[in-house]
Amino acid sequence: MKNSKIVLVFLVISICVCFAQVQGEIIQRELTPDRYGYSVVRLWGNHYEMGYAFGYLFADDINNAVLEARELVDHWGYSWTELLFLIATYSIKPDSIESEFQGIADGVNDSLPSAGLTANDVKAVNLYGDIAYLCRSVSSWGSTVSSSGFSTISTRRLDYSDLGLEAQNHHVIAIFEPNDGSPAWINFGWPGYVTCVTGVNEFGTMASLHDYYGGGELAMGALPRVMACRYALTMVADWDMSCHMDSVFEELNTYDCATAGFMNYFVPDGYGGVIKHNRSLGYYEVRKPHPDCFFGEAIYTNNSDISGASVGEPWASYYSVYASSGDISMSGQWGTAGPSFHRVTVGYRSRNDMLIWFDGSIPGGVTSTVELEWSETVGIDEIATNRKAPTIRVYPNPFNSACKIDAPANSVIGIYDIKGNRIERLSGSQLEWEPFEGIPNGVYFISISNPEYSVCQKVIYMK
Repeated sequence: MKNSKIVLVFLVISICVCFAQVQGEIIQRELTPDRYGYSVVRLWGNHYEMGYAFGYLFADDINNAVLEARELVDHWGYSWTELLFLIATYSIKPDSIESEFQGIADGVNDSLPSAGLTANDVKAVNLYGDIAYLCRSVSSWGSTVSSSGFSTISTRRLDYSDLGLEAQNHHVIAIFEPNDGSPAWINFGWPGYVTCVTGVNEFGTMASLHDYYGGGELAMGALPRVMACRYALTMVADWDMSCHMDSVFEELNTYDCATAGFMNYFVPDGYGGVIKHNRSLGYYEVRKPHPDCFFGEAIYTNNSDISGASVGEPWASYYSVYASSGDISMSGQWGTAGPSFHRVTVGYRSRNDMLIWFDGSIPGGVTSTVELEWSETVGIDEIATNRKAPTIRVYPNPFNSACKIDAPANSVIGIYDIKGNRIERLSGSQLEWEPFEGIPNGVYFISISNPEYSVCQKVIYMK
């Protein structure tokens, strides 16, 4: 039905400019031809609009992730239907994330009409992260970082995530700027992920997940930890950060847990901790900074139930040399962590004022290091919807053998038939479309998109 509506709109007007409804823009990108690498995207508006923009801008990647996930589920001896049935038993928080799932599905389908994704397909891929993450994390504040220029420095090293999805070689740093008063936040994930394995919000709180084991019986209505992590980052907007940890734990403690492990909730200046969770007890206990860990001015997490009285590997030696003299630094935490599936370091100064570093693994190496100043990136005034649509030209039109397409550099060009099926894809600028043998006469639509816009033009093929 959705594809039919799109085609009817195309038939009413010969040029369809879609950028006004895509409330997002890709502001940095470095990808190989295999789409290994990273993208940084800003998304703003209500939760449906942010989801729609995410889906529209990453349509091929998200659709491929769903197709990969379906194959893996079949390989494991289950069916996609069985997985969706299990997911339907989960608690879904925050409530707004349902709108984001629907927005992503709609954005993918509008950008790639042949995809036919549902919100449940998107939800299923988002919940893959609930099953396999082993990590190390550390956070320092007060006297331990007194020479750094930051109030708090936190680093997260994601060690393991081999879930068999090629899509996870495309790391996405997604900046969410909601208009409902909830905190802005950054998700370090993959195309279409709005649940969280590593994230940071406008208060400088870093939330992340550790460990996995599947013991215990899964309770009906359990809250997946990737949703709990996202929920924790976005549920509290109080300026008093000293109350954030207690507010988050009080809320999460009311839920059963789908997956066991530990969730870091590193609020700056030592106000955070580690939330323990398992299937038997739910989100059941908080480990706060230990007074013996550099006088309570550092906290460390690995994949076991530790006391937190010391900082462990890979930072143990580094801290033993530099913490007492106040010389813990961003570069020190970052470098000592070493490359991993992804690595994030946050240097926090004050609310909405922090420096963020990121890199992620790709086959054969790691991405370039991404550096973001929050105050220069999140909430900036210049947005894609205020820019002019790109100038394109398709000629001759009608045509009988081939038509030329002039489009901005870095454009992706899709050729669609009247039913909304994509029949060919081109890339670059000043291209030529020569329909292959067997393509019938008729009306076709050329969709030209770059990270900020999508413009559709009708052409008529008369051989």
